[in-house]
Amino acid sequence: MAPENPKTDPASSRAGVRFLDGGGAVGALLRDFDWAAHPLGPPQDWPAALKLSVGLCLRSSFPTAIYWGPDFRLLYNDAWTVLADNHPWALGRPAAEARPDVWPVLGAQFRETLAAAEGISHVAQRLMMVRGGVPTETFWSYNSSPILDEDGVAHGILNQGLEVTAQVLNERALIAAKTERDFVLDLVERQRVERDSDDVMHLTAEALGRYLGVDRTGFFDVTPDHIVQYRAGWVGGALSPLTRPIPAAVFGARWDAAMRTGETISFCTPNDRDAPPADALALVGSKAGVTVPLLRGGEWQGGFYLSHAEPRDWTRNEIALIEEVAELSWDAVARVRAVEQLRALNANLAGEVAARTAERDRLWEVSEDLLGIATRDGRWLAVNPAWERALGWSAEHILGRDSQWLRHPEDTGGSAAEIARIAATGRTHRLEKRLRTQAGDYRTFAWQTTLFGDRLYSNARDITEERRQHQELLAAETRTRMVLQAMDGVGVWTYDLANDRFESDSEFAALYGFSPEHVARGVTLADVMGRIHPDDLPSMQATIAHVRATGGDGANEYRLQLPDGSVRWIMARNHVLRDPGGKPGKVVGVGVDVTRQRELEERLRQSQKMEAVGQLTGGLAHDFNNLLTGISGALELMQLRLNQGRMDDLPRYIGAAQSGAARAAALTHRLLAFSRRQPLDPRPTDVAKLIAGMEDLVRGTLGPSIALEVSTGADSWPILADANQLENALLNLCINARDAMPDGGTVTIATHNVVLDATAASERDVPPGPYLSLNVADTGTGMSQEVIARAFDPFFTTKPMGQGTGLGLSMIYGFVRQSGGHVQIDSARDRGTTMTLLLPRHIGEAADLIAAGAGAAIPAGAGETVLVVDDEPTVRMLVMELLGELGYLAIETETGEQALKVLESRARIDLLITDVGLPGGMNGRQVADAARTHRPDLPVLFITGFAENAVVGDGPLEPGMALIVKPFAMDTLAARIRAMLAGA
Repeated sequence: MAPENPKTDPASSRAGVRFLDGGGAVGALLRDFDWAAHPLGPPQDWPAALKLSVGLCLRSSFPTAIYWGPDFRLLYNDAWTVLADNHPWALGRPAAEARPDVWPVLGAQFRETLAAAEGISHVAQRLMMVRGGVPTETFWSYNSSPILDEDGVAHGILNQGLEVTAQVLNERALIAAKTERDFVLDLVERQRVERDSDDVMHLTAEALGRYLGVDRTGFFDVTPDHIVQYRAGWVGGALSPLTRPIPAAVFGARWDAAMRTGETISFCTPNDRDAPPADALALVGSKAGVTVPLLRGGEWQGGFYLSHAEPRDWTRNEIALIEEVAELSWDAVARVRAVEQLRALNANLAGEVAARTAERDRLWEVSEDLLGIATRDGRWLAVNPAWERALGWSAEHILGRDSQWLRHPEDTGGSAAEIARIAATGRTHRLEKRLRTQAGDYRTFAWQTTLFGDRLYSNARDITEERRQHQELLAAETRTRMVLQAMDGVGVWTYDLANDRFESDSEFAALYGFSPEHVARGVTLADVMGRIHPDDLPSMQATIAHVRATGGDGANEYRLQLPDGSVRWIMARNHVLRDPGGKPGKVVGVGVDVTRQRELEERLRQSQKMEAVGQLTGGLAHDFNNLLTGISGALELMQLRLNQGRMDDLPRYIGAAQSGAARAAALTHRLLAFSRRQPLDPRPTDVAKLIAGMEDLVRGTLGPSIALEVSTGADSWPILADANQLENALLNLCINARDAMPDGGTVTIATHNVVLDATAASERDVPPGPYLSLNVADTGTGMSQEVIARAFDPFFTTKPMGQGTGLGLSMIYGFVRQSGGHVQIDSARDRGTTMTLLLPRHIGEAADLIAAGAGAAIPAGAGETVLVVDDEPTVRMLVMELLGELGYLAIETETGEQALKVLESRARIDLLITDVGLPGGMNGRQVADAARTHRPDLPVLFITGFAENAVVGDGPLEPGMALIVKPFAMDTLAARIRAMLAGA
């Protein structure tokens, strides 16, 4: 439908309406419109502010609308038409008629903007729009600015915005996903501290049941004859616990087949295709449910179930969460069961040791050990009844004789020698002896003999059976492996320290990526270490050394680098088995694959990174839109005044455009500093002199209510840094300190020489060595720990809206880190703040700081020739114009290849000015290096807005080279050119 009262004469053909030229389809509609009958009247009679605003609107590529006059008459551009269902009917209509769905919200905002004559921005504003006849929730970020006449009176609204509905909905989804991730991570951490598998299952069932609001959750095992036996679970009150075994066939063929193949089964009502038979549902009492089968080694061994007493829809996200929790929990159950088996083995071993200890403590008469008392020469004075029970010899056969006649002929040594050693040293003597029984065989005893006064007291323990204990321990170990072997993701192994061989189950081989053939021929320690991730090798080697040296048990976590390139996280626990002599013999190990948990944690970190990126880009777009609006508006007003022949206002508009451009440049410099990608010009710098040169500026910035104290030692070390960036950082810190002391106070600037050892350097993530510490301290309000944690985040600020971009500290952080240093905040509420910049010491003398004053007179050229290389036509044109104004001859090229041809010619070249980033495969640094090959002493000036370290670097440039950062003032460029041609 066309606008009101169209006619064929183009409006743009009449005088005074050139501002309607262009503008695409909407511009054509406005030009063809008969405005004589419209409340706004003919366009040539419109107020200048409305003409200017309409011209800006039509030429903007951004969705832009104007709401003019008391009725807020609606005018807009092509980009805005996609936002309304009633274009072109809405053009020129009152906003209340054209936008009735959103006008209750916008009308109040626009009237507030007109009354205050101040612009306002809205981020993610919720607006209910009618789309296709259906009310739809939408979200918009937009800016509303009052349109003022020359007297400052507001007559309308300039509105620009974009729809962010998809972004808001994605953020909602991210928040929901983060909530689920937090739930899973919290559950995993709580599972880790449990020591009983039933406790792990009950904890999991209750946590997920309460989280999803279901009536019953739990685990079940499946016996070899396919009987479902219910394990630990949780109920919310509407259903009873499941305790009785139920044949799997009761749940139907579909359910049974799915469980065997690992397929999750869910049903929302008893009539669903996947719902169990009615008899089964009556038996368990549920009308909706989810069952996740749990397989080990490809075999169905159990499951995790959720039941609800009433029909319920299960979302895809809920199903995915249930499956993930089931798998993670089953891994946790397997881990705890493995630890339980090892704990049981340890308890058995400890019981045997305790039993042996108790036996030694029994009374003489009932002891099974051979107890005896002998003279100093070894003749027995008394023996206990255990001698006869163990050897068959009565006390009458033994008393008065030594035990030499009973010893095995192959045992070396003798009683006389043994007794002599005991008498000489006065120590307890221990050895093993084989004694002959009355039946003629030999039994082995562990002897312990002590000299007390003139008597020998002996205790001999029969260790014949203990010789066979090692085999029994191996059998117990084998049983443990068999119990754990079927658990998915759990590997069990035995490592023989003496023979360097692993005995393992199939799960161990799967975890470490060994083939069955490799396992068959024997896995060595070198094979296993070859699978360890290089970053984790040192800790693994330390663990092995600890086991060999002490025989102590332990647990650790490490990564495996498998032959297929994948990385797997393993959490392992080792238990050391000792031989009869007490030395470490074998190591029993259990390993659990925790890769999935680590991946989950990594996904959480990635989500947090994406949230930070969203905050960064949102803040950047907001600030740049404001700056570009000011620049483009000033330029269009300048064009309008030129067309009108009015020159008086041009300086004001030029100043506004230059101010916006300077603020945009400062914003990009801060962003590059934050990202550690800004082009730096590091030079040896005396920080004490730099501070002295800034002292008057800092005092003026702080104001009369704040005292400044400066403490810089004469022996302060020089540093290698970009002096201009350091000055900006120091001034920023002083401004922050001033803002933190609204009632006055003291700012202290101090320098100290410090040397960081390895520990201190590691805590600050810098190399050990000498550093200069630059401190800025205030006595202001201080910061909370929450503010300190976010102080270096981009666009984070505690100042009121409109006072600062929130990039100051992030810029300082990026600059200092790019310079190889560290930034530290020490602060507390109501006790002030100290900001510390640690910058690496420069070995050598500091250079004098020379800076050309802005606006200083620039000597004219003397016919020198300058080669300019830049692929941006506008920049190239400006530099060429400046060189011509200064009296230089100039040659311009667009690419590095073209510049190289000029440099290889015989043409006179006194200075090379080149952009760093050039098209065609040859960057500015490569052009400069090629130029120095043909012309070794040629001065080179790099101009860039962003320089990779590989091109310019963070170190000092070579002699005769300098760097100037875009955007730059023309007088600054002129001063740098003259200085370089003069050899300065």
